[in-house]
Amino acid sequence: MNADDVLDAMQELILREGQPPSIQAIAQTLGRSKQAVLHYFPDRNTLEAALAARAIARVDGAMTAAATRGDAAATYLRLSLPTTEDRAVALLVLASLRTRDSLPGDIDAAIERWEGLIADELGSAIRAEVIRLVGDGLFVESLFGDPPSAKRINDLIAHLVESDGDPGSRL
Repeated sequence: MNADDVLDAMQELILREGQPPSIQAIAQTLGRSKQAVLHYFPDRNTLEAALAARAIARVDGAMTAAATRGDAAATYLRLSLPTTEDRAVALLVLASLRTRDSLPGDIDAAIERWEGLIADELGSAIRAEVIRLVGDGLFVESLFGDPPSAKRINDLIAHLVESDGDPGSRL
């Protein structure tokens, strides 16, 4: 067993139960003791932060590569289709918002980073914010309903990213 096994078990349980599991439940899923889980993550907050950090790292990698290619805006919109890990982290964040007034700092910082990559590409902080908000809306819509079709995402990319430069054609 390693740290990723613990995170995978936590993710599986969040998706099955709809809420973050206890450390004991994670241990039972792994067929290990609670102490074995605590060896990797000394408390629940550390465990939750690690699951979020793993998802953030995946998106960071995709966005950094996209920025190098010059397509951060389109990539952000395409990333609006949540993976299994994204769904688990979203449920984790929703559960944490019950006891907090805002998103965890790592998530806020990541969102700011990704929006900055989009702004650098497009030369407009406002367009970057609009694209981020549209992508975030698609993400939430996908969590609670059917994911957007590839055509819909491509149409949004064409309208928001690949427009002819006329501000009226973008919004």
